[in-house]
Amino acid sequence: MNISTVDNCYGCMACADRCPKRCIEFRPGRLGHMYPHVTEGCVDCGLCLKVCPAENAVALRPSLRAVAAWRTDASLRSASSSGGMAAAVSEAFVAAGGVVYGCAFAHGFAFGHLRCDGAGALARLRGSKYVQSGMAGTYRQMAADMAAGRRVLLIGTPCQVAAARAYFNGKDSLLFTIDLVCHGVPSAQVLRDSLPAWVLQAACDRVEFRVNTKFHFSVKSGISTVYERSLGSDLFLKGFFTALFYRDSCYRCTFAQGKRAGDMTLGDFWGLAEGAAQDEGLGVSLCLVNTPKGEALLGSAKGVATVERPLGEAIAGNKQLRHPMRKSPRARLFAALYPRLGFRVSVWLSIPEIMIKNKALCLVRSMRRRQGK
Repeated sequence: MNISTVDNCYGCMACADRCPKRCIEFRPGRLGHMYPHVTEGCVDCGLCLKVCPAENAVALRPSLRAVAAWRTDASLRSASSSGGMAAAVSEAFVAAGGVVYGCAFAHGFAFGHLRCDGAGALARLRGSKYVQSGMAGTYRQMAADMAAGRRVLLIGTPCQVAAARAYFNGKDSLLFTIDLVCHGVPSAQVLRDSLPAWVLQAACDRVEFRVNTKFHFSVKSGISTVYERSLGSDLFLKGFFTALFYRDSCYRCTFAQGKRAGDMTLGDFWGLAEGAAQDEGLGVSLCLVNTPKGEALLGSAKGVATVERPLGEAIAGNKQLRHPMRKSPRARLFAALYPRLGFRVSVWLSIPEIMIKNKALCLVRSMRRRQGK
């Protein structure tokens, strides 16, 4: 038995790092998500299965408390998507000598986990990224850091955090984890297919899927915007919000619930009672403290405001803290059409009434703007 037998792969890539023969490679599925395949050299040791979060039940922890939090410096807060707590915690962790691993944009419109041991690199982790991050090699890097006596903070989806916990199997006293409230993950291939060809060849250093609480996709080069599209014209974000092209395992994710894989859980505090925090359109972070390590992470953050909130309020405002997104007939249709018809046509045929309604609204707004001139 080896990793090729797993039919609910989360794409965490821990199996490749654990394999002593380095005989696991990743190939894209029909929606571009990467899946493991065993090549020549396998000795049937079974170590790949022992770190697989789909094959091993990782103990999940109920949250101890919920906190609404945000950076008090408006300029720092506005540089992040959801109040800035991930950045604040990461900065404190690195300042204390630790190493942070999180998702970053890479050349070729790829996304992977980046090792950050200085404040400068942390800027590349800022902002929500609505694609799956590659983690091949990350677990070995984390192991090397911990072997050198350094504390490691992993920020990732719940399945990635669960994979790390299985990978280190209790030998993780130096490992701190933050799992994100995750809707599901499209592939980087689907994102690339949503872009004009010239954008893929352009010089750029980051992408933004939102500006604070406003969803607006853009491609950046330094302070310049190379390409952008509003939510009204963004087929990728339309598909993301309708759960059109997630990974198969996302639709039956065992980690989309109130009990959590990480020491701390971070996300947007949707459903926050009016007046409970200073929103100001800049976002408020939901912080679920799940373990004493999570308490330490929260306590380490500098320049933040925190407000204790009921756990029930946090869970009510985030469906992914109750159950995963369901795989709809629309998603099944897109999966059947996409390999044959490509991205744009497949989205239009899968959610036609949404696209027609959106086009109509755009026309009405355009007419109003012209009339107002």
